[in-house]
Amino acid sequence: MSAIDALYIFDRFAPTATLILQHEWRTRPPTAPTSLLAHYNAHPQPCPSLIYIPTTTPPTLLFSLVHSNLLLLSPAISEIEPLLVLEFLHRIVDVLEDYLGAPLMTAKIESNYAIVAQLLYEMADDGFPFTTEPNALRDVVLPPSLIGKIFGSVTGLPSTFHSNTLSLPPSNATPTTPWRRANVKHTNNELYVDILELVIAIIAPSGRPLCARSNGTIAFNSKLSGVPDLLLTLQAPNSHKQQLGATPTSSILYPVFHPCVRLSRWRDRPGELSFVPPDGKFILASYEVDLLPTQKTPLQLPVQVEMKTAVGHEGDEFEVRVLISTSSLTPTAGNGSSPAFGSRSGSSRSPAFGGSSNTPSVEEVSITIPLPPVVKTLVATRCSRGEFHHEDREIVWKIPTTGSGSAPSSTATFRTGVQIRGYDADDEDGDGDGSEEGDSGSKKNKTTAARKRRMEMAMPRCAIVGFTVKGWLASGVRVDSLKIVGGRGIGESVKPYKGVKYITRAGGVEVRC
Repeated sequence: MSAIDALYIFDRFAPTATLILQHEWRTRPPTAPTSLLAHYNAHPQPCPSLIYIPTTTPPTLLFSLVHSNLLLLSPAISEIEPLLVLEFLHRIVDVLEDYLGAPLMTAKIESNYAIVAQLLYEMADDGFPFTTEPNALRDVVLPPSLIGKIFGSVTGLPSTFHSNTLSLPPSNATPTTPWRRANVKHTNNELYVDILELVIAIIAPSGRPLCARSNGTIAFNSKLSGVPDLLLTLQAPNSHKQQLGATPTSSILYPVFHPCVRLSRWRDRPGELSFVPPDGKFILASYEVDLLPTQKTPLQLPVQVEMKTAVGHEGDEFEVRVLISTSSLTPTAGNGSSPAFGSRSGSSRSPAFGGSSNTPSVEEVSITIPLPPVVKTLVATRCSRGEFHHEDREIVWKIPTTGSGSAPSSTATFRTGVQIRGYDADDEDGDGDGSEEGDSGSKKNKTTAARKRRMEMAMPRCAIVGFTVKGWLASGVRVDSLKIVGGRGIGESVKPYKGVKYITRAGGVEVRC
């Protein structure tokens, strides 16, 4: 397997794209960075992550990643696994944001160039990815500090020289797990689990979902001393006995886990995640759930949209009705028979943040209505709630919500007329000079039919729904328990605070009409 040769980072928002970092792990590539940038800019937009450039000598594979105002380029002149390079570029961005703070900007890289260079040397050994976990890198390359910067400004030495010479970890402190740094100590021991789901669905005019799925992400924040061994148990929808992923009612698809998760435990006992967590924030797992309704589990959405087109006396108006309701949502919290999610003794349940699991709250409701190109402007617009704006051939209607518990359901209506481009009002006049009454009536009918067809072409075809629900997951997945089952460096009397948060967002809910 070939290795990664080099990395070039450009500032895209400068007057001209500027090279701010150049790093070679092996020999310098034969093609200059400016030439690679020219080939990248010459490619039609949107530019893919991998470009083959046959005109260079030798031919080059150019990998790219766009992040904020930065462009990362990595050339390869020999065969290499594409996903290896692309994943490595993403790891570089994640590590730099962990060290320098998000968002990653040009000034941060230029003011901490010594730290960035050390990180790149540690992350790859002779071009082969080696140490890419932020926890392990913090034992080798210490983050920038205010004292180090003051020391560097006085002595002229790099800002990391003072910290590295005084605070390098001893050789016997090398962590046994690559994702967790050694000698972790916290004054307050805390555990936080955030489950975020993005709902993607297409609803037919009849109300039947054509496709519906939920992409879930389990974000974890561990603040525990020592090396704890945790067990997180997830449960399937509407059942405290059925574990997530167990047959025959399994609904989770394509699970992806952090390297710390023991896959054998998941295979033997689906729904149980056994792991030694990294210190701090990380993504524990991600998954996908099919939301297409069945006889037992109908599709539940907190925002329902009904569209009527070609209404009004002239047929030049359309109406959008929105129903916001949380009464039909299945609560994410389990019943009293399920183990409590709280202290290690299981005597209490930690609160959810934002909306409660028993009373979900709907926020950030918006309706985006794409308009055909023939629409010139809107006329006689009425909006019962919220505010809207019409720009770039689309209407964005934002509906305020009253919050959790005060109103389980509410409705809103938006109605407007459209004026089409290139339409001449004189075309409606059916009677010409000297024409007979029959010909006049026939011409008027043809004109009316033509105008009706033009208005039908000016009607919207769909609406894109946006919303955020706190305290509810569309898939029904929930955290049943989180326990410390072993480890070292943490006493038996330590009872960490535990919190869970459920959030569902619309990642692309399209309602057709």
